Amino acid sequence: MVEISKNRMLVTCVLAVVATIGIARFAYTPMIPEMASEVGLSESVAGYLAAANYAGYLSGALLISFIHSLALKARLFRVGLVVSVMTSFAMGLTTLEPLWYLLRYLSGLSSAAGMLLGGGLLMHWLMKRNHKAELGIFFSGLGIGIVITALLSNLINDYFSWDQQWFIYALVTLLLIAPVWQWLPDFSTEKALEKHPHHHISLPRSFMPVLQLAYFCAGFGYVISATFLITIAESIDALAGQGWIIWLIAGLSCAPASALWDKVVAMTGSWQALICAYLLNAVSILILLLSHQLWAVILSAIIYGASFIGIVSMVLSMVGRLFPDNPSKPMSRLTFSYGTSQMIAPALVGYMAEYYGNFDNGLIITLIVMLAGCVAILVAQRIERQTDMRLTSHDSPDECSPDKADNHTNTNIMVSNTATSKTIKAKTA
Repeated sequence: MVEISKNRMLVTCVLAVVATIGIARFAYTPMIPEMASEVGLSESVAGYLAAANYAGYLSGALLISFIHSLALKARLFRVGLVVSVMTSFAMGLTTLEPLWYLLRYLSGLSSAAGMLLGGGLLMHWLMKRNHKAELGIFFSGLGIGIVITALLSNLINDYFSWDQQWFIYALVTLLLIAPVWQWLPDFSTEKALEKHPHHHISLPRSFMPVLQLAYFCAGFGYVISATFLITIAESIDALAGQGWIIWLIAGLSCAPASALWDKVVAMTGSWQALICAYLLNAVSILILLLSHQLWAVILSAIIYGASFIGIVSMVLSMVGRLFPDNPSKPMSRLTFSYGTSQMIAPALVGYMAEYYGNFDNGLIITLIVMLAGCVAILVAQRIERQTDMRLTSHDSPDECSPDKADNHTNTNIMVSNTATSKTIKAKTA
């Protein structure tokens, strides 16, 4: 296998995320007003289509959890790239709602390939070569995709019909996946990472259900703005026809946020940073409830973009370090929770918006759910911290000193690659 550089591998996987989620998923957000004005797409159907997309993502996550072959993962990853192009193109070929549901479902499958398979392949590649398995740059692809769809929608929506716009999004996706197809390493020759069966904290069974609940709430908060932010913005007189600007602001806020959250984690610890991100996401929703003035919507978009990507990157990175031998299983459980909320939330809020004539009631429910997620994160932190205290109580006094048990940025897993080293320490904030 021809070896590629770390930077090229990172670019390869980021481009895949931009294509399969940034465009194949997020292009739908600026397309909702276009399809509403030209083919009569209602708020409820818009919500149902978003739910179908996340059903596809959820199905992909469940499928991926049963796949262990790196070679098969790489092949399905390539399939996902192709599907992301085909589904966007096909959206412009029909006005039949059942076909739209099918296409958005398949697009969700491609998003799962880009995010979950791509992230897993990248993490394996980095760890195999003794690189730090940080995924902050990888997750920046979501923000880059939002920026591209925002700018592109502004360039094309006055000159092309809704179906032609879907064709253009498909073309841009094709251009993005071309280098990914060329640069992706041949994982058929890759060997699995060496397993170390006892080197992570043995957390109680209650930990994962609580963390899943917290991630379910985060998915609820994320998807409402991801689906309806432009529609909400377009309902404001000052932003009529300019909703793409708000979407652009969210993307510009999102793109660098993962790297910035890594720095916050380094200063405060994983749990404190995660709680902060949850609270900020709740604040972004509260702002939309309190005011529909231009400054408020802009501020909400900035906070939303920075917070949702921080939650995703920090939770998945934390799980990857807590369960390094087999991170795909807990990640798939979390993704199941995240995807379930993304099926329920847009359908529910879209129906409520059509029934009541505004998004206020849906935003209230979303805010309550996010606050519940904050509580769940605090409970998960308490469970993990109590487990860590029980473990350190068996260490020597030197190991249990305050200087040793600081609030570290991430779960530190020190694994020696030599055959003689079997001492492994796992400490988390």
